[in-house]
Parts: sequence; C-alpha cells; structure tokens
Amino acid sequence: MAEQDDVVGAAPSVATGEKIVTVISADSGWRAIYGGGQSAGEESGLSRVVAWALVEDDAGDRRVVGLVVDPQDRTNIVSATGTESAQAGTLTGYGYKER
Repeated sequence: MAEQDDVVGAAPSVATGEKIVTVISADSGWRAIYGGGQSAGEESGLSRVVAWALVEDDAGDRRVVGLVVDPQDRTNIVSATGTESAQAGTLTGYGYKER
C-alpha cells in the first residue's frame, strides 16, 4: 500500500452542525486509513493526520476526528471523517506507522 497525501477528496473541515472545540497536533506517525475503493477488501491508501480535533454536534455529543491536508487545496486542512475517493475508498480508521 502506497502512502499518499492525495487519496482523499475535498470535504468540509467538520460535518455540518459540528464545531471544533479544540485542536492538538498529531505525532508524525499517525495516518488516516482508507479502504473499499477500487481494491475493495483491503487497505488502499494512507493520509498523514496532521492534527486531532475534538468536535461537538448540536446535541452536545463530542468525538475526536483526524485532520488531514485537503488534496484539492493544500492550503486547507479538513476532517478525514467522511472523505472518500474512487481510488482509495472511504475512511476505515486510524493507525500509527513507526518510522
């Protein structure tokens, strides 16, 4: 599996109705893992997580999401949650890659 920073499509910084409560930087080993794309059934792409965000929805529920560089506009950082592409598929989780 090749590591790429351009495997995800553009997405809003967080889901509609969610607000970022706080952001912390991520260790350089964290990756967003994508699967179910053209090579369904296995991991098909990685994107470096640059930060973690604690987000809160309108009901007050909170969760942590990884933030990645938007491959369509590298000046933006977007949530890895809900991003997808035909080649890489959808976000399946997060993992740590030792250097």
